[in-house]
Amino acid sequence: MVITGGGTGGHVYPAIALAEALRSSEPPFEVTMVGSASGPEGDAAEAAGIAFEGISLGGISGKKPSEKVTAAFLFARGTAGRLAWLRRRRPLCVIGTGGYAAAPTCFASVPSGVPLILHEMNTVPGMVTRYLSVRAYAVATAFEKTAGSLSRRARVVTTGIPVRRAITALADEEAGSAAACAGLEFFDLPPGRRTLLVSGGSQGAGALNRTVWDAVEAGGLPSDLRVIHITGRSAYGDMRRSAAEGAATGAVYRAVPYLERMELAYAVSDLALSRAGAGTLAELAAAGLPAVLVPYPHAASGHQDQNAEALQSAGAALVVEQEGESAGRAFAAALSLLDDEEARGRMASSLSSVGLGRGTEGIVALVEELREGRHEGGPLENGATVA
Repeated sequence: MVITGGGTGGHVYPAIALAEALRSSEPPFEVTMVGSASGPEGDAAEAAGIAFEGISLGGISGKKPSEKVTAAFLFARGTAGRLAWLRRRRPLCVIGTGGYAAAPTCFASVPSGVPLILHEMNTVPGMVTRYLSVRAYAVATAFEKTAGSLSRRARVVTTGIPVRRAITALADEEAGSAAACAGLEFFDLPPGRRTLLVSGGSQGAGALNRTVWDAVEAGGLPSDLRVIHITGRSAYGDMRRSAAEGAATGAVYRAVPYLERMELAYAVSDLALSRAGAGTLAELAAAGLPAVLVPYPHAASGHQDQNAEALQSAGAALVVEQEGESAGRAFAAALSLLDDEEARGRMASSLSSVGLGRGTEGIVALVEELREGRHEGGPLENGATVA
């Protein structure tokens, strides 16, 4: 079994969740992950004990012309290498979870004859999904509306997004309480306070970082508040982060550069202030954590805006647009929502009905179709639907 994707945590962690499920199926699959040699996927695979194959790759979006030429060469070389590799290995299928790191293996799967399952987590499908949807065995989408952007000849299945078991387990009251206790200890937090989780995704978000640091330094946090702030690795060394840690009075401020065990942060938090990457939204839905969402304004095709709007339309989140380089309005909305337990309860209830974080079962059902030789199409198990 080959799973490919990466470049950012939003594409890596659904791949990890799928690998966990496939390795624990009966009989279990042998899983190999393929991704960028320089991305976060190698470390994530190693931490999960999953075999990993790295490819030298470069992104194209927003790059200089010379960098695009280099990226195109690396893509062509990587695709040729993966084609030979797939012909030798002959896996049951390839699953692509998105990101530029998935492209070579997904494209190579077509001439290799190995079936391809594409997972599209954004409402607006990416380039690889658009090009390969009609050549794939199936396209598993997070949102039903994505089918309207793909060819009618493509087999589109709405599944949601795979989420790691440590996060989906939070829905169990006993497991959630245990994770909350572990989270208090991990972050060294005093009990009995409201907690705001601020996260810009695996790479951080400058606007959220600056807004939080401004509020801490100005003494603008309620004294009974705990803040867990995931800054992103590159921003963690910023002098303003250390200044904010020293300036916090009354309120408790904890900053971390990156967090592998996100379940601990979700378990101790009452509300999230977050970007709107699809992977993040799926984890919030699985954890039942309401959020104020600040879509990244420069995301390709505005996909974060559309992802966030899907949750807001369901009553599961509040969307506040970034203003210039500031997320001040969103931060103020988050503080106000922390005072409204009833509203947060309604949002949490709506999150449970969205189903965004329940993608693992639907995609595994597609894999089992291939394993058992059932290729008729039609409705799948576990609530997944075929467009």
